[in-house]
Amino acid sequence: MASYRKHEAQEWAWESLKGQWTTLITPFTPDNRFDREGMRRNIRHIRSLGTAGAGCAWGMGEFWSLTHEERLDVMDTVAEEAQRSYGNGVWPIGAHVTHTSAPEMLSLAAHAEGRGYDLLIVAPPYMVTKTEDQVVEYVRLLAEHTNLAIMFYNSPQFGITMSVNGLARLCRLPNVVGVKEASFNQQISIEAHLTLGREAIISTPDEWIFFKGQELGINQQVMFANTSDWRFDVPGANNYVRWIDHATQGNLDETFYDDHLRRLNELSDAWWTRTVDKYNGALPVSLVKYWGELMGMAAGPPRLPLLDLTGEEKARLRQELEPLKPRVSPLPQAAAYGQPPTYAQPSAPVRPEPAASARPEPVEGRTVFAQPSPRAAWLTGNDNFAAGMLLMVSVQNVEEALEAEQGGADVVDVKNLQEAMVGSGHPSTVRQVRGIIPVEKHVSVTLGVVPNQAGTVAMAVYAAAMMDATSVKVGFRVADYDTAVEVLRESRRALDGFNTKLVGSLFADNELYEGGLDPHLMVQLAKDSECDGFLIDTLTKDGRNLFDFMPEPVLRDIVLQGKQLGMSTALSGHLKISDLDELARINPDIVGVRGAVCASGDRGRAVAWEAVAEFKRQLDLRKSGEVSVHADAPPVSGAGGWVVIDGRGKSCAGVIAALSRQMEQDRQSFVEAILADALNIYDVVLWAEQAGHRLLTQRKDPDGAVRVLIQP
Repeated sequence: MASYRKHEAQEWAWESLKGQWTTLITPFTPDNRFDREGMRRNIRHIRSLGTAGAGCAWGMGEFWSLTHEERLDVMDTVAEEAQRSYGNGVWPIGAHVTHTSAPEMLSLAAHAEGRGYDLLIVAPPYMVTKTEDQVVEYVRLLAEHTNLAIMFYNSPQFGITMSVNGLARLCRLPNVVGVKEASFNQQISIEAHLTLGREAIISTPDEWIFFKGQELGINQQVMFANTSDWRFDVPGANNYVRWIDHATQGNLDETFYDDHLRRLNELSDAWWTRTVDKYNGALPVSLVKYWGELMGMAAGPPRLPLLDLTGEEKARLRQELEPLKPRVSPLPQAAAYGQPPTYAQPSAPVRPEPAASARPEPVEGRTVFAQPSPRAAWLTGNDNFAAGMLLMVSVQNVEEALEAEQGGADVVDVKNLQEAMVGSGHPSTVRQVRGIIPVEKHVSVTLGVVPNQAGTVAMAVYAAAMMDATSVKVGFRVADYDTAVEVLRESRRALDGFNTKLVGSLFADNELYEGGLDPHLMVQLAKDSECDGFLIDTLTKDGRNLFDFMPEPVLRDIVLQGKQLGMSTALSGHLKISDLDELARINPDIVGVRGAVCASGDRGRAVAWEAVAEFKRQLDLRKSGEVSVHADAPPVSGAGGWVVIDGRGKSCAGVIAALSRQMEQDRQSFVEAILADALNIYDVVLWAEQAGHRLLTQRKDPDGAVRVLIQP
């Protein structure tokens, strides 16, 4: 039973939502009634596995098929059984209260609170809910009328999938403590963890998050919630629960997973996909319920409109599952029900400390913050070195994408060079490339030179978002300014609810075409059309490149203007390794190439991973400062400051945007910028000089970061 007060909900969540939380099915009798005794047996069975807590009447609990009275009956039965002590204490529980009727939702929430539930789970109301504003207000209503902690359930099963920005709005509600991020979109899950995971509980209910988390520094402290505990484990052999308990502590035992769980999980994935496809995306409740019966659970068939597995399917699943069932060890790993499992329990998880970038905090009279620009944040790396220029490689097919990935490209850009003036890759190519490139890496889509038709372009942009492109580039050659703004604004609107970023693009050689849109208007165009970033490229194939049309000083000014607005900045256009010094002095967030990384430097031949690796190596040498591109780099010495902006691991655009906002809001305080990338350091110095600020000192920390002290 919840023992916290409403304002303590978040702290309660950090302390209590740990390990494996299960999802309970709703068992039915042969005459299609709620099986109370079956539910009680299921709870006793699952508790014996060591599972940390449970949620009832979720999607797998067929809440949508239950009458109001049945939902209350399910809540009451679960509460009574969970609150019994069997030697290992009471069991924390959550109630799913989503309903199309807001008053019904509040009634269910009040009933759960009265029956001693520990938290509530809520999702969008699954009818007529088409915007994120609707979802936020719906959840706000619940939060205002309950004292319980709330976990939001982000799933396409409810008709709308919230973007990370939408999830952030929800997590700012006082007692919304986190998100079950079950969007089936790895990009959203990872971005939610990286963006929100220090302030809210983010849980992706699938094991891949732990393997990716090891690479990205994500520590998911609760598996909230899935059915894998009682589908993969039996009393006395709780391999899944043991593995999750340790994985949520950051102890990822891949050998144990391979030995005890991988084959079960592969069987589950195969059947899950097959069943979901069979019913056009519906949750595979019929699969899960019959699987549960094979593991000793009470289940019964699903209710209409879901259909049960066929007799042939059941026979096949039984045959394939039987040899993979865990066998009870002769050692006393877990005793009979009534005694807790005897495997070693991991130590209690520690709530991650908020990063300096998470929120303002007073430290000895100084404000420490470094909020990246919401536009530029998508380019923020997961380590200091990734914070500088990224390498984008243009590809035309899956084979080239694999070469680019092997060579270390940060962004794989799908385009079609066979179409006049560069066109878009086929949707099947984009989908295949997105599927093979690690989800934490960027896959961008180039639409090339678009027609002056806002609806047509918006549809193409929407398609890119549907395929989980990280960004989509919309380019203009011959167009009037107002038309370009309209096209980009409609494209922006088409991306509502998606994480895909909009990048406006102009071509440095537009001057060669009558009516060509002036590339010097790039920053203003991106600003007026609310782009997340911009790209300046070239179209000509006569051997000239970007710098033949726009010199370094002009490009530097344009890039700096973009950074001050918090936009991502990208340059491309027949660039070669010999251009890297100029590019490094300009320091865009992204450098785009193709010909330079093709076999023999011929952009008509396939991308070669060795060439990608060499270009990346040379770029990184300039980022680290090992190859100096600034002969007059300022010296390093010591000092302090009043306001600290921690730019480590942030894009240059994010750092300069944060500095600009600080200077606009406060002209009195000294500002200390902490930077780890040599090119970003130079850009900040240049920005400060051009803005008329006074550079006082620089000093180098033992970890290699440089602190630049600026007086407005």
